[in-house]
Amino acid sequence: MYKFSKEQVLDPAFLTKLIRRFQSEQVPRFQKCEEYYRVQTQVMRRTMTDGKPNNKLAHGFCRYITNMATSYFAGKPIRYLFTDDESGDLTAAEYKDAVLDVFQDNYIDSLNFEVSKEASKKGIGFYLIFSNEFSDLRLKKLDAETLIPVYSPSLDEFLEAAVRIWSEHDIDDKLLMEYADVYDDTYIHHFKRGEGDFNYEEYRVPEPHYLGDIPVIIVWNNEEQLGDYEPVITLNDAYDNAQSDTANDMDYFTDAYLCITGASSMVEDALTGDEDDDGDDSGRRAAVNLRKNRLLFLDEHGQAQWLTKNVNDAANENYKDRLYKDIFFLSQVPALTDESFSGNLSGIAIKYKMTGLEELAIMKENRMRSAQKKMLRIITDFLNTKMNKAWDADTVEQKYDRNFVENISDVITDVKNLEGVVARETQMDMLPYSIVPDTTAELERQKQETRDAERLPKVDLSSIGM
Repeated sequence: MYKFSKEQVLDPAFLTKLIRRFQSEQVPRFQKCEEYYRVQTQVMRRTMTDGKPNNKLAHGFCRYITNMATSYFAGKPIRYLFTDDESGDLTAAEYKDAVLDVFQDNYIDSLNFEVSKEASKKGIGFYLIFSNEFSDLRLKKLDAETLIPVYSPSLDEFLEAAVRIWSEHDIDDKLLMEYADVYDDTYIHHFKRGEGDFNYEEYRVPEPHYLGDIPVIIVWNNEEQLGDYEPVITLNDAYDNAQSDTANDMDYFTDAYLCITGASSMVEDALTGDEDDDGDDSGRRAAVNLRKNRLLFLDEHGQAQWLTKNVNDAANENYKDRLYKDIFFLSQVPALTDESFSGNLSGIAIKYKMTGLEELAIMKENRMRSAQKKMLRIITDFLNTKMNKAWDADTVEQKYDRNFVENISDVITDVKNLEGVVARETQMDMLPYSIVPDTTAELERQKQETRDAERLPKVDLSSIGM
C-alpha cells in the first residue's frame, strides 16, 4: 500500500519514482499470478542435461481455485434492492430505472464477475468510471498491473489519488510513448514520457471528470491483498515437479539399457548385425531373430537384464496425494471430484464440506459491498447532476446469492414454515434468485393479483394525502 499526498504524486520526479517502484515491486508479482492462472507454471521453464527426458506437466490448480471461488461468490448477479427515498423527491421506481439503465449499458453482471476474478488472481481488482462523449457513464475493468492506488498518509487511509499507466507501441512492439493519468477527486492530470526521457512530464491541462470523487473503485480480495492461490503456488510447483519426474522415470524405463554379461563376442555381432571377417552373416540373422522373435541366445554362463532404476512408487504416490490434499485444504477451495463428494449426500453435508469456501466468499463479500457502495454513490451523484434529481445512494441495498446447487424443495418448505412468523418480504428474500430475482417487484405483483381477484380499482393513496 502506497501512502502519499496528492501533491507528492503530482510532482513529475516523484511520480516517476512511484511508477518505477510499482513496476519493480508489484508488477512482477501480478504477472506471475497471471502466468499461473494460465497454467504457465515454473516447471515449464525447467531444463535438463542434453539427452535426458524432460517432461513438463503443468497442472491448473491455480486456475481451478480462482474459477471455483469466483463462480461460487459472483456466479449469480448481485441484487440491487431499491427502497423509497425519504425526501419524497421521486419514487424508487424512477431511481431504479435510471441506475439499472447504467448497469445494463455496462453489462454490470459480467463486469462484477471479471473484477472479482481479477481480485481472486492478484489480490486486488479495479473499476474505472468515466463519461464518454455522449455524457453516458461507462464502467471498465482495469488490470492490476495498470493502476496504482495511492492512499492518504492520515489515519483514515482514504484514497488520495489513482495513477493509471499505459503505453503506445508500433506494429513491431517498439515502445513509442509511456503515459500516466493521475485521478484525484476533481481532475484527471495527464503525464507522458518518451524514449530517452528520464521523468514523466505533464503535457495537457488537467481535465475535470465531473464525478464528484476519484472515479476508481478498488476491490480488495482480503486485508492482505493476496490472491486466492498465492499461498499454494509452491505446492503447485512441487506437484508439477513430482508428476514430471514420474513421467521422466517412465521414459527412463522405456529407454533402459540391456546389460549382457558373460557372453561371447557373438552376442555383440548379433545385436549389431555385423558380419565377421570370413563373411559369416550369422550375426545378421541373429539380429533379425532378436527383433522378430524377441529371442537372444547366450553362452552357458551368459546373462542379460535391463539396467533400470529402482523407484519407490508407493512413497511417490503418497507424496503426491499429500500435496494434492494440502493444495485444496490450504486454499479453502474443495476438490469437487474428490471421493468425499460422491454418493447421495444431503444438502447439510455438502454445505459442511463447503465451509471453507463459504468463509472465503464472506471475506470477498465484505470487500465488494464497500466497493459497490462507492460505485452507487458516484453513479447517483452523476445522475442527480445530469437529471436534476436528489436521489440517495444509501437507499440501495445489496443482496449476494451464492452460486450453489441446493435442494429448492427444502428451501420452499422452510419459507412456508415461516408463514406468520416473519414478514412476507423476509420470506421472499429467502427464496433463490432463480425464483424471485426482485423481491419488491414480486410483492407488487402479488398485490396486483389480489386487487384483480377482488375486482377492486387501484387507488393512488398519494392523491388523498396517505
